[in-house]
Amino acid sequence: MKKNKINYITYQTFPSRKANTIQTMDNIKYFEKNGFEVELTFPLREKLSTSDKKILKDYYPISDKLIINGEKHKLPFGKIFILEKFLFLISHFLWSWKISKKFKNDDSVNFTRSDWIFYFLSRKNLHVIFECHQLSKIRKWILKKAIKNQKSKIIFLNSQLLIDSKIDNPEQKLRLLVVSNGVDSELFDHGVNKNKGQILFLGNIKRFNDDRNLKFIIDCFKAEEIQENFNLKIIGGDYSSVKNLTAYVESNSLSQKIDILENVSREEAMTYLESSEIGLLINSESNKHSTHYTSPLKYFEYLYGGLKILAVDFPAHKGLPFSDNIIYFKNNDSKSFKNALYKIDQTKQLDKSLLNEVTLDSRIKKIIQFINS
Repeated sequence: MKKNKINYITYQTFPSRKANTIQTMDNIKYFEKNGFEVELTFPLREKLSTSDKKILKDYYPISDKLIINGEKHKLPFGKIFILEKFLFLISHFLWSWKISKKFKNDDSVNFTRSDWIFYFLSRKNLHVIFECHQLSKIRKWILKKAIKNQKSKIIFLNSQLLIDSKIDNPEQKLRLLVVSNGVDSELFDHGVNKNKGQILFLGNIKRFNDDRNLKFIIDCFKAEEIQENFNLKIIGGDYSSVKNLTAYVESNSLSQKIDILENVSREEAMTYLESSEIGLLINSESNKHSTHYTSPLKYFEYLYGGLKILAVDFPAHKGLPFSDNIIYFKNNDSKSFKNALYKIDQTKQLDKSLLNEVTLDSRIKKIIQFINS
């Protein structure tokens, strides 16, 4: 195995404001900081997809030494907008099969979020690590097949993903690791004053094209006692999503208490974050990934930014690091939400030494140790 070189191969496309692409670029940044050369390979599968570093640097803090390969994607997903789930599966499979051939004689470590990349590289008996963020029937089948390769390993974002994968072979379990997401500590300056009573939701307004149940939070602000003590800032989403949610706020005469912004730069987002008092974690209960599997980047950013954290009581949130310091409310229960708000001052400020455990640098060091094990 060629040490200190990682092929980061993904079916994601860049640039994007989605948290999953930010997480990929954050991982790469800290692999490089820990002495690895990284080569990123991804498909140019959308109209705005590009491997041009000048453009990508407007979205991500990438280094000049990062090698970027934007590969052609002459497949239907991203070009035909009917049967998109089916076309995604077919296009993902075919692109992964083709691109995996490029690495068949490369003895570097391969790192991927693509289950089909994981499968094809495992079939070639290559060193490959799959980072698992969610599960499906197809993915469970792929993982069980691919992990049979002695050089294949899997990272799960939380223990529920590991349990539900049903990989129970004792030898294979030695090649499994649970490690949550992390925060880029370099984004923070800790010199911003907190606005008392300001609640922040930072992230895309929709997830998997589903509403994140933010209208429930907006409805809770109809209560006079909440209006008197709190305000809400929602940051993230495209023009259409922001316009629709803003119209809902205005129809309920809450514009003085609730502010909704489109996507902003990451630096600007961190300024809003550090000036807020409370960070909000909420999702729709429409899919298991949102309720059981998520390890949200925003949580680690809230935590490192010194915010008190308010979260819907889904199992995924209860499995987060330092979850005993989160104040929970029941899903779609306005009374529970109000009670949680008034308990928020019970949260403790975490010591800086503890916060170092949730940094990306700490996360990547664990992954490097796993690579070398």
